[in-house]
Parts: sequence; C-alpha cells; structure tokens
Amino acid sequence: MNILERVRGLYEECEIDMFEDISTYLTYGYIHKTPTSFILAKPVDKDSEFSLNEQWGVTNPNAWFIHMAVGEECIKEWINLMPFELPFVGWARENKKRPIKFYDLNKILRRK
Repeated sequence: MNILERVRGLYEECEIDMFEDISTYLTYGYIHKTPTSFILAKPVDKDSEFSLNEQWGVTNPNAWFIHMAVGEECIKEWINLMPFELPFVGWARENKKRPIKFYDLNKILRRK
C-alpha cells in the first residue's frame, strides 16, 4: 500500500475530509510528502484561547502542530525538515482518541 492510500485510510477512519485538509494546508500550512511519509503541520500558539483548528497565520507561534502524520519515521523527518524551530511540537493520536500533547523540541532534539 502506498503512502497516499495509507493517508486516505486514516482519514476515512477519523471521518475527516482529506481533500479539504490538504487544500487548506497547501494554502496556509506546510505539507511534507515522500514515498514513505506524509505530514500536515502549521505554527500555532499552544496557549491560545483559540482552538488549534482555528489558528492560521499566527503572529507569535510557540509550537508546531502536526495535524496529520503517516509513516514510520515521519515525525523524525519533520523535526529535521521543519522550516524553522519553535519551542514545542505537538500532535494527537486521533485514531486512538487521545488528546493533543505538546513536547519540548529541545528534549526531542537531544534524543536524535
């Protein structure tokens, strides 16, 4: 199964519109895709009163929010390729119904 088939399967499982997400992140966020990984990410203010889904074009972001990640080493790839560093990086395990959790980027970088 190729990466886009895996992405489509996860979107179906989570009942999210894949094409709407990709269009939005192509316009306002960041997309990273290789034959083995796929990531949608954007800079956010993790402490904002606004939900992460509402945050686009944040003036003073303090975290990367990874909205969708598929692939064995995709988070590690993103950490190496992100356009600029922010103090935190966060994601959720939507298919496992887990809440969004933010991690200190410096701690992640030390583990590499």
